[in-house]
Amino acid sequence: MFKKIKENPYYVKFKEMRANPKLKPITSLILWLIFIVVLIIFVRGLPSNSSSASVQKKIISNYKFTYKNNNLVIFGESYDGKMEFFYQNNRYYYNEENVYLINEQNATLINNFDLNVLKIDFNFINNLISNLDYNLNGDFKEYVVPLSRFLNLYDVDVPVNLSLANQYNIIVRVYENDNRIYKYQFDLTGYYNYKGLNNEGLLNIDIYGEVNDFTKYYDKLVGGVV
Repeated sequence: MFKKIKENPYYVKFKEMRANPKLKPITSLILWLIFIVVLIIFVRGLPSNSSSASVQKKIISNYKFTYKNNNLVIFGESYDGKMEFFYQNNRYYYNEENVYLINEQNATLINNFDLNVLKIDFNFINNLISNLDYNLNGDFKEYVVPLSRFLNLYDVDVPVNLSLANQYNIIVRVYENDNRIYKYQFDLTGYYNYKGLNNEGLLNIDIYGEVNDFTKYYDKLVGGVV
């Protein structure tokens, strides 16, 4: 092998250049360039704790969930964007347009239902962290999200004070097991500070299991199309 290298015409020419005092500095420069290129290739091949989230997981549209922070607990099921959920001992149905209070075989339309936390579903989160870098931190991926980006998705119809919003971030942690997301954790401290509200603590969203289509029964109950 070494004999073939020594017989290579490029090697022979390089050796002749090294022997020439005028050309020796050029050969030294060439060796340095080769070393730097090899080093760059080696470093890029090393695993990193920081990655791009440009490729998001397939959006899951049917699952069971629990939302929990210091002040509320909501649990229920989601199917193709529609939700059955339980909050303060009441059962509700959301058909992507309206929220209905369900009482046995009756449904009552709830106007101006204010439970914005339910906006934070798979679609919302994928749009929120799309193309952002994350850091691996033990069991989870951690995203630092500019508050202005969160507000544009969460408070859609509310004017944003960009000069103030740009002073804050929110933190999103994504927990996975066997390549499946089972929990999201939101640190919304920056949001509460921006709004001048009391911090309600971390918002934990647990995702588990899959569900069958429950929407036909409710859509019929609320007068929707089956």
